[in-house]
Amino acid sequence: MTAAPAPIRTARLTLRPLSADDDDALLRFRGDPDATRYLSHTALSPEENTTRVLKVLAASAASTPDWFNFGWVIELQATGEIIGDARTWNSDSPPVPGKIPADTARLGYILNPDHQGLGLGREAAAALVEWLFTARASRTVFAGVYEPNLPSSKLLERLGFRKDHYFTAAEDTAGKSLPSWRYRLDRPE
Repeated sequence: MTAAPAPIRTARLTLRPLSADDDDALLRFRGDPDATRYLSHTALSPEENTTRVLKVLAASAASTPDWFNFGWVIELQATGEIIGDARTWNSDSPPVPGKIPADTARLGYILNPDHQGLGLGREAAAALVEWLFTARASRTVFAGVYEPNLPSSKLLERLGFRKDHYFTAAEDTAGKSLPSWRYRLDRPE
């Protein structure tokens, strides 16, 4: 097991490890059909959201120096409001099949629709990519995006990610039946 990561502060945000107390705040967007349109799940019920939070917390607690899976909340520094959440991991998730190499990582994120279009998602994603490269010594960071989710694709591309692998709608394992791209960003040498 490894200790939970320290909070990360950016110009406008604090990214801190997820806690069970964040359940209700996350449900505000994880239960919203518009916010979850391009996630691997549909809008969550309160019970489903709690189950998800507990699963992410268990994965975080089981993390080791080599294999990790951390949940983060994204808070506005000015108000303390939780406006999104994210995950950084290299185990217990796609790409299929199985685990990705220990020196690579995955990034996932969601932002409350009320806070989109302000550069906050890019600010949070950039901070987590930097954390993956420095604190976790990840060589490559991957992120998946459903093809119709143009804002997320543009966010990743602005951070330097490039398209790595295309998945057809028939290959979608989340039941959305949408094509998607896996993006990658290699650590600068």
